[in-house]
Amino acid sequence: MKNKPMRTKAPYSIKRQLTLSVTILVSVLLGVSLYFSFLSAQHEVEEVYDARLGQSAKLLLLATSLSKSQDDIIHYGDQFDAWMDNLRKLTLKNNSDDEATLYGHPYEQHLVFQFFSRDKLLWSSMKGLPALSNSELDKGFRDLEIGGGRWRTFQLSLPNGQGLERYVVVAEKYSVRQELINEIALSTVTEQMLLLPALLIVLLWLIAKYLRPIDQLRTAIAQRNAHHLDKIHVKDNTIELAPLVNSLNALLEELDLAWQREKRFTRAAAHELKTPLTILRLNVENALATKIAEQKQQDLHNILLGIERTDRLIHQLLMLAKVDSTSEHSIESVELKQLLKNVIADLAPLALKQQQDIALEGDESRLLGDSVLLEVLFRNLIDNAIRYSGQGSEIFVTLKAQNNKIEVLISDNGEAIPAKTREHLFEAFYRGQSDRGDGAGLGMAICKDIVALHQAELELLPRSADRNTFFVRFQVD
Repeated sequence: MKNKPMRTKAPYSIKRQLTLSVTILVSVLLGVSLYFSFLSAQHEVEEVYDARLGQSAKLLLLATSLSKSQDDIIHYGDQFDAWMDNLRKLTLKNNSDDEATLYGHPYEQHLVFQFFSRDKLLWSSMKGLPALSNSELDKGFRDLEIGGGRWRTFQLSLPNGQGLERYVVVAEKYSVRQELINEIALSTVTEQMLLLPALLIVLLWLIAKYLRPIDQLRTAIAQRNAHHLDKIHVKDNTIELAPLVNSLNALLEELDLAWQREKRFTRAAAHELKTPLTILRLNVENALATKIAEQKQQDLHNILLGIERTDRLIHQLLMLAKVDSTSEHSIESVELKQLLKNVIADLAPLALKQQQDIALEGDESRLLGDSVLLEVLFRNLIDNAIRYSGQGSEIFVTLKAQNNKIEVLISDNGEAIPAKTREHLFEAFYRGQSDRGDGAGLGMAICKDIVALHQAELELLPRSADRNTFFVRFQVD
């Protein structure tokens, strides 16, 4: 069964998602706020209006309680009707039902007062309106549907001295209350609807402002390439982005080092392989062209030497690549004296060929390091002494351990190293005595890199006691 390829989710915009989420959240919160504001306004208006109905009913009963007859109440009603007629005339004259007049406010026309004696309606402030109560038991607040409209009524009674009960009903249209509630809610909605765009604009500006470092980081990363791996600098750096920027800079630094190593290796290979391959080609052409046996033998010998030199060159180039690749190092405890013994044993045949003596002295010492690279280090230094110290020379390897330091001295009694060679000895591809060796001038450069990786020291000491001495010092914790 074939594995189905994993689906990659389409990328999405954090800015767009954040803006949309904030907009929806704010809109929902404002909607909820408006809903509860409406309910609160409705509740408060009903409380105020109910209180006004109850207060009005009490005042009317107290004002008419002194009346001795029903004619007095009718007389009061005639006076009330005259006031209301004047109010209606002024309202028509002003052409506005929101403007107060000398006789009151036009909204008073939505209020109704009715006086009853038992079940008989004595007077109503609104002509043509049927009785709002027909039972003396209907007391307190209640809602009625009359004439296609809904009314809120309050009935209150006050017994007179003759044992007859007189009561009043104060009523108000629900449409008046609803109008006030709608106006209060609308005023709140208007303010909040104006506030919503302003709030969203501010939020969009804040989101764009605080996401600006991400845009700066994206721009900085887009500007990086294989030839431009500089550190990233974000102008408006943040606590959240700082770890990401630091990680990216560390990665860019590693990439830059890897790229430099790649270029270094490529240049080294191109530079050093070109010459020996050209010489090999010439020797092969000469061997093919000559008919003289001795000349052919000499050309074949030169080809063999060229192959050996090319092999050594490739080995040094690969070792240079390994030293440059810091990720491949393995740190372990190394017994340095035993490592030096192994190196000397491997190089002993080369020393015997030139009738040289090699001596090792010192105590056993341990340090933390890469055993392979340390072997390369001392192999290059001892091999260098063997190759360049001359026939019948003496080579001394001394190991010292003291004061948290391990020192290794490799000396020979060969000819003095010229001052010019001393200046450039650790530079890559520099060959101070090319007539005595077949290397590529990488040995000392590789030694310098290995010493740097172990945070150690390497130097060529001034000539003393007719000896050339290389000095290596390791710090031991």
